Amino acid sequence: MNVSERERRLLIALVPALLITLFVYYWTEPSTSAAPVVADTAAAIDVAQARLDRVRAIAATVPPLRDLKQKTGAELAQWEKRLVQADTPAQAQAQLLQIFRRVARQQGPTLEIRGSDLGTVQPANAYAEIALNISIDCQVENLLNLLTDIASQPELLSWRDLRVTSQDTKQKRMSVSLTLLALAPAKLINRPAGANRG
Repeated sequence: MNVSERERRLLIALVPALLITLFVYYWTEPSTSAAPVVADTAAAIDVAQARLDRVRAIAATVPPLRDLKQKTGAELAQWEKRLVQADTPAQAQAQLLQIFRRVARQQGPTLEIRGSDLGTVQPANAYAEIALNISIDCQVENLLNLLTDIASQPELLSWRDLRVTSQDTKQKRMSVSLTLLALAPAKLINRPAGANRG
């Protein structure tokens, strides 16, 4: 079962909220409410037994929820190892450029990087999204391999704003511009103004 990142965070937040709600509902009683008046001992035992059964049923749900929280926490920690780790937005963008150059070298000499421009660093849910604008000259096969290799890197990479212009139809060369994206810890967003300019 594939669970999105948003659903994982919701599951992690659900466990403590559920436990608090159950605690408030079953273990605290308003001070104004009076205990039910029980006519005889047999009825008192039945009331106590019903309450005990209810508490046991609630307690039985806690271990599975705790296990689920630990499992999703471990999966999230594994997923977050793929974030670009840097102390400043400029360092994160420089690291993203190095990653792109590493991927581009794998495509061979027919792919040529014409230029790169540092993009923005902005919030993306609970993380920072780093953007890098890239211009390259390549053949069709290079572009297809490049886009495939971007998605298969150890870091969490993606791309957007792909623009292709035909340059040489005989050699199937073209000019390509795209925006390379990566995720980093949200602490990069909380930098002073101007700190995200490379």
